[in-house]
Amino acid sequence: MKKSYNILAITLLLIVGTQSLFSQDKSKPWVLTVEANAIDVYPVGENAPQGEYFDEFFNLTDHWSLSLPKITISKYLSDNISVNLSGSFNKIKKWGEFPGSPKVDVDKLTYLGVDGMFNYYFTGLSKRSKLKPFVGVGGGYSWIEQGLFNTFSNGINKDELVGAGTLNGAVGANYWISKRIGLNIQSTYKHSFKEYLVKHWQHSFGVVINLTKTENKKKVEEKINDRDGDGVPDETDLCPDEPGLKALDGCPDADGDGIADKDDVCPEIYGFKEFSGCKDSDGDGYADNIDDCPDVKGTNKGCPEVEEKVAEPVVTKKTVYFGFDKYSISSEAQADLDEVVSIAQNTDYNISIEGHGDHIGTKEYNYKLSVERAEAVKNYLISKGLSRILITTKGEGENKPVTSNETESGRAKNRRAELTITIISQ
Repeated sequence: MKKSYNILAITLLLIVGTQSLFSQDKSKPWVLTVEANAIDVYPVGENAPQGEYFDEFFNLTDHWSLSLPKITISKYLSDNISVNLSGSFNKIKKWGEFPGSPKVDVDKLTYLGVDGMFNYYFTGLSKRSKLKPFVGVGGGYSWIEQGLFNTFSNGINKDELVGAGTLNGAVGANYWISKRIGLNIQSTYKHSFKEYLVKHWQHSFGVVINLTKTENKKKVEEKINDRDGDGVPDETDLCPDEPGLKALDGCPDADGDGIADKDDVCPEIYGFKEFSGCKDSDGDGYADNIDDCPDVKGTNKGCPEVEEKVAEPVVTKKTVYFGFDKYSISSEAQADLDEVVSIAQNTDYNISIEGHGDHIGTKEYNYKLSVERAEAVKNYLISKGLSRILITTKGEGENKPVTSNETESGRAKNRRAELTITIISQ
């Protein structure tokens, strides 16, 4: 037992000693957290007296064993990441529950833990936001005194501590009350590498103290190099030889539009950031410096669009007829198709042809015949000089009669090819 206390004491001394060595490193400030902690062995996905994961997670009365202390030293590695070393002590008094029993108490089992974590801060460590939520991952080593429900308990040497390594995951947040003092709340799940050490949660809440020392303001001012005398140190002044504004990192803004002259395309004219410091007099979205018509709104390089009149397509319909069970072009049909050729020649055109048939014969045969009729018309037009690629064909078989198929005259009208000639431009 004493040996285990010595382990924790040495660990905490190392933590504090390490802090003293690096506390003057301004670029990587150190933070000390002093907290109360609560151990909960219940909602870890085990059989009774433990329970399922997250079962009664906030049942402080029956499952949380609250104690002091937990001490953590954190070092900022980057704007979003810190590395943390912590040591904690607890007396476990609660060990879950059995069905029908509100809670299971144990005899104040000593708990010690040493853990290392990397925390990721969503809002960044150097940002102005007071609230700093984070998630963490790491590992550690935990010791628990043997007791009635410990899986490693054998009833002998009950005051002995047994330990094992753990894989840790955490979620929490810091809230900074001032530049140096804040509050912390955190929940950490510790998954043991050994079956004999119970998996458990450790919740902690306490005070966060920034250990970075603030130099005397007068001494700091004496060290500042400021060639242009604008109050912005040369090391952060983007325009160290021109007096400027602190808000613009030491650069001047002649037109007062909030855009530093070095980034302002129109430094003498008050403008807007979206136009790189230039203005847009007519409000058409084109800055005056690239607007061909700065005083007239338009979308054509800042000028009004020139409307082009587009001629409407001219659509002409033609129908040619076929004899029974034929797809040859009759002399009468040739005359109609020659008229189509004269309409389409020397224009921008396209032609679609649909072949049709009556209901005499099978549907399959009539469909084939309708395709042949459409193709016959297409081939005739091609032979007269029209373009193959501008003519499309399809067969409809007997599916689209224009009149009844019950009479010979009706069937004659259904044996046809319909042409749609579209003249896009003359």
